Amino acid sequence: MSHLNNQKNELIPLAAISNETAMYQKEVEMVLLKSQISFQKQQLLEKIDNSLLNHDKQLFLDLSSQYNQLLDKYSHLI
Repeated sequence: MSHLNNQKNELIPLAAISNETAMYQKEVEMVLLKSQISFQKQQLLEKIDNSLLNHDKQLFLDLSSQYNQLLDKYSHLI
């Protein structure tokens, strides 16, 4: 597989993509993952709040467990 070199309109092999590009790709992936985790946390917290307002103990326990599992799984990123 190849990409176009915009300056010379030549094909360059994927293996020639710099380490810097790979580093930026990893950074983008990390930002997206952190964003997804943050969104999931917020959604769970809202559901937990609603379960408390509705006095739904079982739902509260289930959602709290999910929230804690999310925190445990991604504690190194939070």
